[in-house]
Amino acid sequence: LAALAGVTYVDEALALPEVRSFLHRLLHDEAVPSLVPIPGHPPGGYVASVLERFANTGVRDQIARLCIDGSAKFPTFLLPTITFQLDRDGPIGDGALALAGWARYLATVPPERQAFDAAGDSARRHARRAMDEPTRFLDFAEVFPTSLRDNARFRAAFAAAWQRLGDVGALVTMGDAMGA
Repeated sequence: LAALAGVTYVDEALALPEVRSFLHRLLHDEAVPSLVPIPGHPPGGYVASVLERFANTGVRDQIARLCIDGSAKFPTFLLPTITFQLDRDGPIGDGALALAGWARYLATVPPERQAFDAAGDSARRHARRAMDEPTRFLDFAEVFPTSLRDNARFRAAFAAAWQRLGDVGALVTMGDAMGA
């Protein structure tokens, strides 16, 4: 999403209220409830530490580096959170937005400017198909398990996020509470 917004560095992204709000919501409302508690490490501390690390101007981590191998990262780090929340009728809007942002990035940023992804050609092919029908991106079976591909609530949240990104752009969309 930050790449779509034209942001180069992670700390620059976290300085934007829209990005910070989005990341806080995603972590606090969607991700943290899905984590196994670690004694002595309160969940709120996890959110604060992630936001602090990403906002650190001394690190100068690049958004492009974080985009590397999305096809491998999303199934490991985000899809389990979405599945957890769907099983409990919890919030999935920001997770769906992250995935819609990835799909739009693949469909609209020239391939030579995209971060490396071992499955990039396949990912871009699915993303281009999504330009006509957003949920066609979810047919990317190497990333999306059948349980997500066939989930009406997830499909609707993804399509709404895709549409909102196209209508108003990444920053405004991240500033919105997507809900779902």
